Amino acid sequence: MCIRDSNTAVEALNGTRNVLDPDAIDHAATLLQRARQVYCLGQGGSQVLAEDIWARFSMISTKFRTAGDSHMQAITASLMGPEDVLLFVSYSGSTRDMMDTLRLAKENGAKVILITHYDDAPGAALADVVLLCGAQENPLDSGSSPAKLAMLFVANVLVLRYTLDNQELANLSLSRTSQALGCKLL
Repeated sequence: MCIRDSNTAVEALNGTRNVLDPDAIDHAATLLQRARQVYCLGQGGSQVLAEDIWARFSMISTKFRTAGDSHMQAITASLMGPEDVLLFVSYSGSTRDMMDTLRLAKENGAKVILITHYDDAPGAALADVVLLCGAQENPLDSGSSPAKLAMLFVANVLVLRYTLDNQELANLSLSRTSQALGCKLL
């Protein structure tokens, strides 16, 4: 059982590496760099992943944020503007709450980056950039670890690219946050 699970995880990562478009990563990184603020959002288990992505970016810049449930996400999207970016995580790319949030953000001129598995998902039609993960998941495996691993891999590539584009800021931020957290260790 463990060998099968590890093989599935490796397949998810390899599949993601094969479908992840470097030009899409470049475009997404440019949008993030130019943004006034970036909201990292998702629904259900994908919200947990979005919060992890937000935490990674928040170590570099305070312009990254998150919002909890679908009501708070709708409020957030309704207040976004053309200088803002919405980074949404959704394996299916086809949930009602996600679509409502994306529509509100787009109506207000915000840019949308979608991390998903399906390039033909309804959410992809509203996205400025789609970042694909290659993990295969059937309906009975909803929220599987390999799918989460694949989406986090995509996010990690995006964080690394953003960091490379902002090395001076990233180094300063890492120094400051390390110093701030150093006293938390025993």
